[in-house]
Amino acid sequence: MDNNTLAIYIHELRNQCLHAQASFDLFNQAVVNKAANGVLYGGQMVLMPSSQISSLLWPTRARARGRGEALRKVLQLPEKHPLNDRRLAELWERADEKVEEWITNTKGRQVVFDFVGDPAQLGEGNTPEECIYRAYNPNTHTFYYRGVGYNLQAVAKALSDVGGRVNAVYRQLFPEHAKAEDEARRQAMEAQQAAAAAQQTGSPAPESAAANDVAPEPIDLSGGEAQAEEKPAKKAAPKKKPAAKKAAPKKKAAAKKAD
Repeated sequence: MDNNTLAIYIHELRNQCLHAQASFDLFNQAVVNKAANGVLYGGQMVLMPSSQISSLLWPTRARARGRGEALRKVLQLPEKHPLNDRRLAELWERADEKVEEWITNTKGRQVVFDFVGDPAQLGEGNTPEECIYRAYNPNTHTFYYRGVGYNLQAVAKALSDVGGRVNAVYRQLFPEHAKAEDEARRQAMEAQQAAAAAQQTGSPAPESAAANDVAPEPIDLSGGEAQAEEKPAKKAAPKKKPAAKKAAPKKKAAAKKAD
């Protein structure tokens, strides 16, 4: 793989990691606000960049495996990895057909749609995973989509690992860009701190040229303070488990599908 091609792939992988971070931010915010629709939306949005990253680094098609091997070698990623999951990599392929298959396979069985809480609370308490279309169980951090459960805590940890490696290579390939982003981020942080101080004292906050031009935040799936780009986040999202448990207003109870 030539350097130009590598640079494009690294740039795209970094963007997908940033998208994953934004998705986890939405998810965590919905958990804190006890917004069931937001929890379901945020959880599904997390799967989108996760699937893209998985398919780029661990492609399932034979003709693309060389590309995956080359990228993993640069990032020093092992073949065995939590994101090396065919179900995740192919999540959006033939999406319409997979919905039809799910409907056919669950015909006449108890199914669960759009639910936040423990599926064991529904019906007879024995709904199998393959009969859950979309739900989030805060007790196990499992997000279900189309009959497959994904542990979001494990996904966040895996993304943090990949994100840290991608950022390290990005800084090597684009040192000037990284330097400019670091400076923009520093100025934005100073502006935020000045605004917070001004709010406490009642004084007007100083203007900052970077306030409306903030560089993307480093990969940090823990939902805490931003960490250096060379290092993956040490704490995985989602967080605030108690809040998620209380955020369990049922969207729809289990339904009995007609034959």
